Amino acid sequence: MYPQLEVDPELTERATKVRLLAGHRDTKDGSGAASDDKVSKKASPPPSKWRRALLRHVPVLQWLPAYNMEWGIDDVIAGITLGLTIIPESIACALLAGLPARYGLCSAFIGPLIYLIFGSIDKVIIGPTSLVALVSVQFTVGRPIEFAFLLTFLSGIVQIIMGSMHMGFVFEFISMPVIKAFSSATAILVIESQIKVLLGIKYLVPGLISSVSTLSSRISEANIGDLIMGSCAIIFLLLLELLERVARSEKRSKALRICCRYLSTSRNTLIVLIGGIVSYIWLGYSEKLPYALSQNALSSLPDFTVPSLTIVTQERSYSFWQILSELSVGIVVIPIVGILTNISIGKLTPKGLVDTNHELLTVGLCNVFGSCVQAMPSSGAFTRYAISAACGLKTPMANLYLGIIVLLALGYLSPYFNYIPEATLAAILICSIFTLLDFRLPMRLWRESKRDLGIWLLCFCVCVLFGVEVGLLVSIVVTALHLLFLWARPEILVKIEELDEMQYISVVPGNGIYFPAINHLRSLVLKACSQADFKITVVIDGYKITGLDYTAAQGISKLSSDLCRQSDASSSILLVLYRFPANLQHLIDLTDNLVFCENEGKVREFLTQESLRNGHINLKDHIRASIDLGYKIDIE
Repeated sequence: MYPQLEVDPELTERATKVRLLAGHRDTKDGSGAASDDKVSKKASPPPSKWRRALLRHVPVLQWLPAYNMEWGIDDVIAGITLGLTIIPESIACALLAGLPARYGLCSAFIGPLIYLIFGSIDKVIIGPTSLVALVSVQFTVGRPIEFAFLLTFLSGIVQIIMGSMHMGFVFEFISMPVIKAFSSATAILVIESQIKVLLGIKYLVPGLISSVSTLSSRISEANIGDLIMGSCAIIFLLLLELLERVARSEKRSKALRICCRYLSTSRNTLIVLIGGIVSYIWLGYSEKLPYALSQNALSSLPDFTVPSLTIVTQERSYSFWQILSELSVGIVVIPIVGILTNISIGKLTPKGLVDTNHELLTVGLCNVFGSCVQAMPSSGAFTRYAISAACGLKTPMANLYLGIIVLLALGYLSPYFNYIPEATLAAILICSIFTLLDFRLPMRLWRESKRDLGIWLLCFCVCVLFGVEVGLLVSIVVTALHLLFLWARPEILVKIEELDEMQYISVVPGNGIYFPAINHLRSLVLKACSQADFKITVVIDGYKITGLDYTAAQGISKLSSDLCRQSDASSSILLVLYRFPANLQHLIDLTDNLVFCENEGKVREFLTQESLRNGHINLKDHIRASIDLGYKIDIE
């Protein structure tokens, strides 16, 4: 069944001698039997059903017993690096979502601690992302801040429900072109949203068109100080990112490569530190800075409270149903957007497999518990995945050290966040999100798959012009319609073939034939028969068919009736069903001109009979053909 590898006989003989010598030594000193006894004693019974379920749902129990010092050192280094990276990212994402900085940091510690226990992808680091922040602001802009916490809570509840109901298969309908177009469109929207910060113009409006219109009308308010600070930060980040190439060069010394790697991965922290020091020194000599600083950073740990399902402000009160109406589709879009990133990262890992239902439950728990500490919606991020891979992260234990660093920052360093220039945070977002721009894929699709290119262009344009939530919904609908079209119009090969100089119409359907496709099959066969003046036998080869429903089976029976030109079967075309699966044949009703056959010899026999009946061959040819088929012919 499987191809055999060619083995060098000399190597085989040498390996046999080694095994024989090893067995001889074990037998001589009696250690062979002892080792067998030792192995049998160590062999443990298979885990019970509940234990397997516990290991599957709580992955920390799988790798924690094997944890060692080497893994611990790597995880400590990766955790510290990621902690110093996620702090400025979280502050920037909070500002992108229209929230104070501390709420981004609240998302950066609770998510990793939950994912440490239940996470199944070792290099996923849960926290705020520019992608989720950009989508969240579409539903919370102009509303009380409590809407953001309730959006986090409801998003987590939706993810837990989807995971509990095993609805992870829904994400299989989101194709790679849709994900890439969605990510590229989001990157453009994030970059556009940060241009106003680089220019020192403050406003918060949803939608690209509204934002560009507002920016163009207020361009005269641009501040040169913010522009210089943001430009310098971008140049600094790009220069340090180039050090990653030095770190990958084998020609450099090991010490230099390690130094360049950690300088590159810590570039976000360094630029925030430099910007904060510059602001602190400047304020020592002047009361006013030429650029804007981030505000509202308080030094305190968050209180753990279950979010209220009603909101009361000085202006008005919101009931739970009013909150649902205000958030609208956001409670569905945010869970989808958040889990898509985790799935994409999981497919980049060496294992390449993701338990989508488990990830839904885990990320849902991160959001539900996050809402209790006033956190914004969170998920994994490609930038943190790249850093975790570069730092040599071994297990999710790095999440613990990351969470501790963020908690320390919340408790002791929050007042100093007020010295961070907003333009510096905008530069961090722009440089981080720029990696999601991927225009190589559409160029490849232009050469190889115009249909997928159309889906990419549709998703990209709708996301950019009308919002990422609308673009994602439209893309999913179009992808589903595309799949339905392929179901209704499967690949069916119809052509004229010959067997022993006898022509017949060969029909080879692909995969399954179900009720949406049966009329298409019948029309193709009837078109071919009409071109042949209804004088050639039809042979449907079913060796590729894996499924057939009742409606399609009845359609095949009706096809045999379609091939009857008159009321009697003697003037009809024979329909031969060749190599149909035996378990599907009982669904098809037999008619006078419909037959089943399992081998080529039987097909030759039917073709000979039909050629003789239609006068395509004479009696002499018929006798020769019958003898070839193995029949004994008596001629009087």
